[in-house]
Amino acid sequence: MTITNGYCTLAELRAQVGITDVTDTTDDSKLEQRVEAISRAIDYLTGTRFYATSADEARYYSTPHGQLFLCPDDILSITTLQTDEDGDLDYDYTWSNTTDYILEPYNAALETPPRPYTRIRTMVSGRYAFPTIPKGTKITGKFGYSTAANQPPQIKAATLLAAQKLFMRKGAPFGIAGGANSPLQLAAFIMMDRDVMDFIEPFRRMGVGAI
Repeated sequence: MTITNGYCTLAELRAQVGITDVTDTTDDSKLEQRVEAISRAIDYLTGTRFYATSADEARYYSTPHGQLFLCPDDILSITTLQTDEDGDLDYDYTWSNTTDYILEPYNAALETPPRPYTRIRTMVSGRYAFPTIPKGTKITGKFGYSTAANQPPQIKAATLLAAQKLFMRKGAPFGIAGGANSPLQLAAFIMMDRDVMDFIEPFRRMGVGAI
């Protein structure tokens, strides 16, 4: 298989588990499966993801406050922010990112590595307020804690360590050793490992990933 949006590479995990013979590809498919499975479990535990899709995504929200929106998703960038004032889901109002709203924390993109935006505040000079009707706000853009290129090093370290330990449990007496474990099962496996959790904890959103 090919790893999709994994938080480490096959080569990195091969080195981690001590496979140094480049001609030995016997376990490559198992290693790739574990990288992808652990990466999705980390998504589940943190309530975010550490890559961005190539195309913009559209997401919809019900906003309880008129002037400040605490977004339940991490935002990397916004292409369009639109609101629906009358509940017909037409999203007639398109906000300007220079006069209608501002993203917070203000300096998130300047940090190393950059942090995502988690709040949207209306500007004093803005024309709109967030509607409080269900599904009244539509945001199109890029979502996640980071792009793959700006992934925090702790996430790679957690993936390598957890994937290594999962690979080494080939003879485990319960289902976690298999290849078809759900993110929930793997999240439980990760949460039992304090070393892995120490890497992940700083990136967990409040109230997310509890088992």
